[in-house]
Amino acid sequence: MRTDRIISFLILFICIVGFLTYCKKKDDKNIISGITINQQTLQPVSGVKVELSAKKIINGTWSSQFSSISTFFTQSDGSFSFTFDNIRVSDYKLSFSKTNYFSDDYVISPDQVEPGNEYKNTYYIHFESWLKIIIKNNPPAYSGDNLSFQLKSGSVNCPDGCDDIIHNYSGNMDTLHVCKIYGSQSAVIEWTYSYNTIHQQHIDTLWIQPADTTLYYINY
Repeated sequence: MRTDRIISFLILFICIVGFLTYCKKKDDKNIISGITINQQTLQPVSGVKVELSAKKIINGTWSSQFSSISTFFTQSDGSFSFTFDNIRVSDYKLSFSKTNYFSDDYVISPDQVEPGNEYKNTYYIHFESWLKIIIKNNPPAYSGDNLSFQLKSGSVNCPDGCDDIIHNYSGNMDTLHVCKIYGSQSAVIEWTYSYNTIHQQHIDTLWIQPADTTLYYINY
């Protein structure tokens, strides 16, 4: 009878130690997770490459460069999760990339990532599309012809992105203006033509095709 009690006690002791060890290991881990959503359709996006990187301590000093920790591809519901050892960093960064989508980076403060507590957020990505504006000066063309156009909505702040500044042209000018823009959305363009006392203004709303090129013609 005493032997049975000893065995039972040992089993209980081993279970408690194992449970505490498991909890300690779990509490030592950092968890960064989230869901990736298409900003235009508001639907989850699968197959997005998500890279977690951080600015770590190198030789006793903070690194100014991000180094990769791990990579994950989002599941069918757009979800991803990173579980990793607690490390000393000055910043974390999540980088999102997928064919036909704009690449995006999100920086996370280490103060928001606590061992044992999951840091979870929703991240939005956009279709990568192109807007091609075809400008043609129809005859008769005059050196005094003046044309300006501006994207009133739908501009993108990125390299090669469609900006919202006013573009001016004069004289006999046939040209192309090509830029990146968010797909599956409406964009508004305004253009104005003038010559001597002639002044014409046009405003159009464009539907930007997702992951494709949208053509817009300015004939003046």
